Amino acid sequence: MPLDALESLCESAIRSAGGSPETAAALASATVAAERRGRREVGAAHLLDYLAALRYGRLNGVARPRVASARAAVVTVDADCGTAQLAFDHALGDLVERARASGVAVLAMCNSFSAGELGHYASRVADKGLIALACANSPALMAVYGARVAITGTNPLSCALPHPSGPRMFDQATSATAWVTVRDAAMRGETIPDGWALDADGNPTSDARAALSGALLPFGGVKGANIALMVEMLAAVAGGSFSQDAAPFDSGTRSPRLVLQPCLV
Repeated sequence: MPLDALESLCESAIRSAGGSPETAAALASATVAAERRGRREVGAAHLLDYLAALRYGRLNGVARPRVASARAAVVTVDADCGTAQLAFDHALGDLVERARASGVAVLAMCNSFSAGELGHYASRVADKGLIALACANSPALMAVYGARVAITGTNPLSCALPHPSGPRMFDQATSATAWVTVRDAAMRGETIPDGWALDADGNPTSDARAALSGALLPFGGVKGANIALMVEMLAAVAGGSFSQDAAPFDSGTRSPRLVLQPCLV
C-alpha cells in the first residue's frame, strides 16, 4: 500500500475508534513515519494497540494537551491521558524556540499513552537543526539485572543529529528485544532466542507464550539494566508513574500516565 494511502487509512481508523481529527492526524503521521523507517513493530501493527485503547477508554481520544514554560529552558506538557504524539506536536515549537534562545532546552511530558517509536520525536527535533536525546518509560515489562520479575519498562533511548540527507538517528529499547516482538512470536507459535525473557517463575525461557507471563531481559545484562533505571528515575522526576505503578497499555481502562523527555542541544 502506498504510504499516503496508509496514512489516510490510519486516520480514518483512529477517528472511527474515538480519536479527534487532531489526534488522528498526529498518530497516523507517526505511524507512517515508523513504517517508512522500517520499524514495523511500532508502525501500523502497533496502531491496533492504540485503537483498542481508544475503544476501552485507557487512551483519551479527545485530549487537550496543556503546555507550560515556568523556566527559560524547560517546557512541560500534560498530555491529558492522550497520545504522546499529539502532546509533542503542541510543545515542539516552544521547545525549539527556547533551545535556540538558551542553547539547550528540556521537555518533560507527562500523563501520556505509550510513546510508540521514540525515534519519531528525536527525528522531528533534528529536522529543526538541533541535536536531540529522548527517553521514555513504559509499564513494567522488563526484569533489571538479577531480578526475576518485571521492574521497569523497556525504557527506550533515542538520539538524532541533523544531516543534509535527513536526520542520523538511533532508537533502541533497553530490553534485548521489543515486547511486541515477543507477543507476535507467541501469536505465531514460534520460539524466541535464549536471553530474551523469563517465564512467570523467573526462569529463562525460549517459549514466547511463557515469556508474556514473565518478563523481558535487558540487553547487555547489568549495562542495559542501568540505562533502564536511569530512564526510570528521569521519568519519575518529570512527574510520571514508575513503571510498576503504570497501568498496562494493552488491557484495562486506566491510562498508563507515562513520561517522554526530549533534551535538545
